[in-house]
Amino acid sequence: MKRNITKILLALTVIASACNKKNDTNTDVDKGEVSIKIAGISYSDNDGNLQTKASTAKSQVSTTGIQNKTVPFNNEIDVKATLTAVTSSSALRASAGSTKASTAPIALDNGAKYLIAAYDASGNYVNNTGVLTYSNASTNWTMTLSAGTYTFVALAVDPGQTFPTINLNQNLANISFNVSGADTDLLWKKQSVTIAGGQNTVQNLVLSHVFTEVKATLESTSANVVGNITAMVGGTITPNYQSATFSFASGTYTQVGQSLNRALSFTGTGLTWSSNPTLIITEAAGTTAGKINFGTVTLNATQTGVRSGLIDLSNLSLQKGTKYDLKLRLVPRGALDIPNSNYYWGSANLKAGSPPTAVEAAQYVLGGVHNGGGSQGYCSTVLGTGWQTPSQAEYESLIAAGKARGTYNGQTGWFLGTATVPTTNLDNYMFLPDNKSVVVESGSGNVSTHIPADALGVYWADRTVQGTAKPAVILTATDVYIMPIHQNNAIGIRCVRNK
Repeated sequence: MKRNITKILLALTVIASACNKKNDTNTDVDKGEVSIKIAGISYSDNDGNLQTKASTAKSQVSTTGIQNKTVPFNNEIDVKATLTAVTSSSALRASAGSTKASTAPIALDNGAKYLIAAYDASGNYVNNTGVLTYSNASTNWTMTLSAGTYTFVALAVDPGQTFPTINLNQNLANISFNVSGADTDLLWKKQSVTIAGGQNTVQNLVLSHVFTEVKATLESTSANVVGNITAMVGGTITPNYQSATFSFASGTYTQVGQSLNRALSFTGTGLTWSSNPTLIITEAAGTTAGKINFGTVTLNATQTGVRSGLIDLSNLSLQKGTKYDLKLRLVPRGALDIPNSNYYWGSANLKAGSPPTAVEAAQYVLGGVHNGGGSQGYCSTVLGTGWQTPSQAEYESLIAAGKARGTYNGQTGWFLGTATVPTTNLDNYMFLPDNKSVVVESGSGNVSTHIPADALGVYWADRTVQGTAKPAVILTATDVYIMPIHQNNAIGIRCVRNK
């Protein structure tokens, strides 16, 4: 009997041991390892997606939200302003000193402070790294968790900035904290990660900038005509709220206090001056109407001497968490400044009249027509000293830089100075509209001086008075070229001047 009881006890022990082993195995299977790494930073990267280490998704950099404005500088010079919002699905900037877009993630600066916190599916606190100091040798944050879905939230600030005081040990939805000033350059990212039992998950996390950055560049387009920039005084940008209350769960903020002018500091020599990248806290909801004032800018030109003016840009659309490049170019009033051209070109065709008194409002407007015998002085009469009818050589230099047939505001014609039809900033290039419908043909003599039958547009390319024929630019459906036509023909004029 005793022997039977002993056998029964031994069998139960074996069974219990087997069950315990089975339970232990299930526990291991129900847990997984996750490794989180801060892989880079970006502006306006609001897709909320972490890229896994094995991801094949291509990083794309795009430029969106281009805003163009022309404002007066003084009675003779205009400012052509282009504000560009630069976005990237990976990263643009590692510090306030670097503004070059990149197609690969850029690491935080060495010395940046950061932390990563984990929360379960209900938002309950699980764990955090504590505040760490980033270096190129920083390792992943690795931990073992029960299978399920977790939320990881990362936060970082620039080197030298004070890391915010945050109570992480509470439900994620309730966590908020105050940020004093945009210079903290807050970086944030939230990611939901599903952990499978018995598997290792590696995630690379790209943080986004929370506040807005603006970098401005002012360029004079000619030392002779516009002048070298010799001084800039009193540049500011608004809005610039003094603090914000930040939601750790959503990555959004509420601006606090009043908006004050933020100073823009410029340095440079000669034709180009640039500001330091400047961070601002804009309004939290939607688009902010921004204003940038450059104060007094002083120029010293070879032809006109010392003069000064103000640059005041209002109603700029500024989005939170976006990086902006603002480029301003000082050009003579009524001029196009075409890239790599040694000349200023008229902003539109001369209007009709003998003589005309103005140019048209836009490049795509056909304008008036003028014969070649008495029109050589019209450009200076309308636009001022230095402006004249283009020569054949001046047109040839522009055509050699590129030509592309296209449309501008529905009007067909040719873009000159570019080999491709521009889709933005069309006034960076010359556009000659097809003006044959307003051309008045006249003159007799050799058939070689007649306007070609397939011409769609005709413009004078000589500023002298000649006996019979003088060069003209001919636009056809397939080409742009120059040939002599009788000067009694009445055709278009686009003005030019040396830089």
